[in-house]
Amino acid sequence: MTPSRYIQREISWNAFNERVLDEALRSDLLPARRLKFIAITSANYDEFFMVRVGRLMRDSRAGDAPIPPGGQRPSAVLSQLLAEIRQVIHRQDTALTRDILPALAESGLTILPPEQWDSEARAKAKRIFEYELFPTCTPIAIDLPAPPGPANSPNRPDPTGPLAPATPATPAAAPNPIAQAAQRRIHAAFRLDNGRCAFVRLPENLERFRTLRNSPNSRTVILLDHILLTHGERLFPGRGLAGACLFRITRDADMTVDEERDEDFIAAMEEVLERRKSSFPVRLESSGHRPLAESIRDALELPPEHHFHFRSPLDLKAFLPLTLSPAFEENAGPLEVNQIPRDLGENDTIWDTFKDGDILLHHPYESFAPVIRMVESAAVDPDVLAVKMTLYRTSGDSPIVSALIAAAERGVQVTVIVELKARFDEGANIGWAARLEQAGAIVIYGLAGLKVHAKALMIVRREDSGIRRYLHLGTGNYNEDTAELYTDMGLITARDGFTRDAALFFNAVTGYSSEPHLETLTMAPFALRRETLRLIHRETERAKDGEEARITAKMNSLVDTEIIEALYEASGAGVRVNLNIRGICCLRPGVEGMSENIRVVSIIDTFLEHTRAFIYHNGGNIEVYLSSADWMTRNLNRRVELLFPIPQPAHKRRIAAALDTYFRDNTRARQLQPDGEWRLRSPLEGERKFRAQEHFAGRARQAARKRDDAERRALSVRRRPPGER
Repeated sequence: MTPSRYIQREISWNAFNERVLDEALRSDLLPARRLKFIAITSANYDEFFMVRVGRLMRDSRAGDAPIPPGGQRPSAVLSQLLAEIRQVIHRQDTALTRDILPALAESGLTILPPEQWDSEARAKAKRIFEYELFPTCTPIAIDLPAPPGPANSPNRPDPTGPLAPATPATPAAAPNPIAQAAQRRIHAAFRLDNGRCAFVRLPENLERFRTLRNSPNSRTVILLDHILLTHGERLFPGRGLAGACLFRITRDADMTVDEERDEDFIAAMEEVLERRKSSFPVRLESSGHRPLAESIRDALELPPEHHFHFRSPLDLKAFLPLTLSPAFEENAGPLEVNQIPRDLGENDTIWDTFKDGDILLHHPYESFAPVIRMVESAAVDPDVLAVKMTLYRTSGDSPIVSALIAAAERGVQVTVIVELKARFDEGANIGWAARLEQAGAIVIYGLAGLKVHAKALMIVRREDSGIRRYLHLGTGNYNEDTAELYTDMGLITARDGFTRDAALFFNAVTGYSSEPHLETLTMAPFALRRETLRLIHRETERAKDGEEARITAKMNSLVDTEIIEALYEASGAGVRVNLNIRGICCLRPGVEGMSENIRVVSIIDTFLEHTRAFIYHNGGNIEVYLSSADWMTRNLNRRVELLFPIPQPAHKRRIAAALDTYFRDNTRARQLQPDGEWRLRSPLEGERKFRAQEHFAGRARQAARKRDDAERRALSVRRRPPGER
């Protein structure tokens, strides 16, 4: 059977999450590192079900029309997808319970299940229930189908019980509280010995992980949800339990906002957040008494394929902080990173440094501190006149936002484009926007119909020579937390061409104007698609003329069919195309007569690969670009993005070498096969193991040592007595 021209998007994404899980299954990783990848896999599925599965369910119900790029019907994609997800989840559950948690216990971190509680654990669990859970938890009666059994079975409802309703409740008068259970929170469900049922929400303001024993090298914890399940019978005096389980409901969260409501856009976004709380369920996760969990599934009217029953705990992403605990750094095995950027001296005056030349940043191997320092310096510098920046996602306690607030309060003209439609960060961004406005900043809430996804920061400063602008452009968000976990690149420059275009970019977004005339930067949705296709077609024409032609690109996802078709054409002309794609890839490489000159490699390792970089051979005069945009239709058509060139030859060589490094990786790299499978690369005979992220960390440490040596030599010269010169 001839494969289709495209790999289906959702199927490709699930293959990515399977690659993340594969890292958790590596026996050569330390246990805490393996638990981290389990937590990431779980978090990824949370968002995937809320967005992509929810959309497939809606599209299937709304006519089941074929969807691009492969033309499959949503119902068929959903059926295949859920079957594949079930296999991944089964592997995750088995690995965690049989391998990872026992290995973690041997290394010093024990998560003790109820069946292994000793007398000390049972006594502590009882105290926590009595003094914390019993006073705070509220059992809510629910109407669930009774399990099969004779009429006098203790599992059937007792219609004459003391809590029997006076009249049957109708859905309109008393909607089933199970259907209104809060999204993704853990609940406990209990079936009483009279057949009635109730559920209890696990309080989110109580610590879930309770330390039983702790020492410098070991820690034993029990879970609050297990305590609730074990002692839940005490919430129903006079009754025993016929069954108890834990469950989580995931709901559709792919909702749009009425963007015509310009007069009250924040209120419209807040309504979206409220609607998510009661949208239709897309997944049920459970553990414990399975028949009771299946009754909950029936009450939610969810098909069995959407129900996942676990032996392991629920909400595994909540385990991530355990893997990052300082007490277990040795188990997690972090790479030593976050060095001072090689282009930046530690003691330089920041504005003088920026005037000396461009600064290329490679996070997290190099620190994000220079970007924070730009904003914090602007907040206190009396010569700074204005600060303009985009904010898509930021940290919970952002020093950048705090500096913007301080600058605005000092009278600096601060303009911030806050994207309220950044999915799952809407609430946080609404809060930041309010604080910025209160401080006197000009806040723009994105654009109608578009998401502002570009990463740009510009500072305008008065100097002796006149007004000077300093610009940072990046591939990642202004979030110092993720800058330590994601690989990204950025450029700090004071070049006139860049800063002029950046000023036009900000004016276009804040003034709702038409397409700006940019000479150095390229902006979506106006010109980025056109420019990308031009660059690809230029390599294609060079190949047709018999010249050497190459395209090397790194991104998170490749979905856009027009870009894919241009790459297929380039391959057919003889262009060598190397793609490093972390996640979704709808392009099918290595197919004879279509894509035999295209290679696709994915790296899953300690840090999340997030850089978007593009290199075109251009007859030997290579052009290098960084961007905020992936090659996805949404980025090219429905988002405000920026593509920017790298002008300095040394920086071009550095980025080109970095991308080449990813294709040398033979320990964490997987290569996409024509049939859609990802094959883990391993060293060839006689070849040494090579790990790209380890290489980058080593180079950063080496650069730091060279800087330290140079500074020591400089200090030594300064300290010589004058007579010795």
